[in-house]
Amino acid sequence: MNSPSERTRVRRNASRAEYAPEIVNGILDANRICHAAYVESGEPRIIPTLYMRRGAYVYLHGNRQSALLRHLAAGGVAALSVISVEGVVVARSGFHCSMNYHSVVLFGQGEPVPDAEHEGVLEQFVEALIPGHLKRLRRATPQELAATLAVRMPLHEASAKIRTGDPIDDPNDLQADVWAGVIPLLTAVGLPVSSGDLKAGLEVPDYVRAYGVRP
Repeated sequence: MNSPSERTRVRRNASRAEYAPEIVNGILDANRICHAAYVESGEPRIIPTLYMRRGAYVYLHGNRQSALLRHLAAGGVAALSVISVEGVVVARSGFHCSMNYHSVVLFGQGEPVPDAEHEGVLEQFVEALIPGHLKRLRRATPQELAATLAVRMPLHEASAKIRTGDPIDDPNDLQADVWAGVIPLLTAVGLPVSSGDLKAGLEVPDYVRAYGVRP
């Protein structure tokens, strides 16, 4: 288990904290969108963006003119937050109503992806987002590669916080005539919808039909 830093140590409801890399990595791998917070010209900014984890790094990419990406490529510091919400916790008092969730917070200094890895990282983004799609695609053009910036942050300072289970009500409230429990919140994968300008005769491929189905 990693020892938490002063930045990553969970202080509120510390019993819900997890610092083990396999738990942090599992939560990161189960999600795709993070919120990245940083300071630009003395002002706080926060941006929702796509990410992926590979090894001991979290990767971001996008337009080369992105202020966030330029900040990280120059070695700037940022904080990333990821959360998946699994349920609404309905308690017998407003004070104990809550949500069940898995979350990760990461602090670190950014760095550009080395030139030799740039194209490969962008390809891995495609495969992470749509498994099986990369092998159907043409390679990125030099212009597309030049227009895209990829950066990474090390996972040296990361912590998870998790809440699961029933409401935790005060003993004096347990006999109240108030329903308590959990309302599950689910994310469902719908049926694929073909693009309106799709070439005639193309069927939805198997890897798209199977999207979201775990082996």
